[in-house]
Amino acid sequence: MSVNFSAVFSSEQLMRRLETNVHIGKSVFCYESVGSTNDVAHRFAKDGARSGTIIIAEFQTAGRGRNAKKWIAQKGENIVASVILRPTVPLEHLTYLPLLAALSVAQAIEEIVGERTEIKWPNDVLIRRKKVAGVLVETSAQSGTVDYVVVGIGINVNQAEFPDDLAERATSLFLETGIVYDKTMLFVSLMQFLDANYARLTSGDTESILNMWRARCEMLGKHITFYQGDVKREGIAIDIDERGFLKVRIDHKEEVLSQAEIQTIRY
Repeated sequence: MSVNFSAVFSSEQLMRRLETNVHIGKSVFCYESVGSTNDVAHRFAKDGARSGTIIIAEFQTAGRGRNAKKWIAQKGENIVASVILRPTVPLEHLTYLPLLAALSVAQAIEEIVGERTEIKWPNDVLIRRKKVAGVLVETSAQSGTVDYVVVGIGINVNQAEFPDDLAERATSLFLETGIVYDKTMLFVSLMQFLDANYARLTSGDTESILNMWRARCEMLGKHITFYQGDVKREGIAIDIDERGFLKVRIDHKEEVLSQAEIQTIRY
C-alpha cells in the first residue's frame, strides 16, 4: 500500500489541539493520498495501533461507503478520515457506533458552519435533504470477541461540483453556504464531539446518544420506501429501539430492521 505524507493536515498540530480528548487523537497520521483511510486503519490496527489512532488523508483513490458503494471526493477539498477504536463495551453496544459517529459529524457541522443538519438512519448526514457526509464502521472480531473497530468518516467540505448522477442527492458545505471552510477547524470539532460521545458510550450513557440522534432524524414518523435485499418495501418509520435498530410499521405490524438489512431508504 503506497501512501504519501501530507503537509496540509499536520499530525503535530492536530494532536496538540486534541490534547484534552480522553479517547481519540493521541496518535495522528496524515497522508496526501491513500487507497482508503479505512484500509490503512485496518493495517495499523492489526499491527497494534492504540485505540483512538486517527488516519486522515487529502485524497482517497478507492474510498468506499456502506454496501460496497464508492465514496467519491475531490482531492484536497473534503475530509476523509478513519479512527481506530478498541471498545471494551458489551458487544450489543457496538451497534451504537454508526449512530454515534453520524451524530458527531452533525454536531461539528452545526458548531462550525451553523447549518441545521439531519441524520438519515443509520448514519448519513444531510443538509436540506442532500447528503453531505457519511460513515462506514467496520469491525474485526474473532470468536465473538471484538479486536478493534474502524470508524470511517467522509465530509464534503469545499467541493464545488458533483457528477451528474450525484448532483441531485449530494452536496457540500461550500455549496450550501458559499463559504470555503477551514478543514482543520472542522475536523478538530468533529474529533472533539466524537471523543465526548464515545465517552458517553463507554460510561453506559446510551440513552443520551439515542435522544440526540433522534432529535436530528426527520424521517421518523414519515412514510419510507426501502430495499431489504432485492425486495422493495414501504412503511412508516416509527423510532429506533435501544440498540439503534429502526422500528417500521408495515401493514399495521411493527418490524425491527438492523443496519445490515437495508440497502437504500427514501422518504
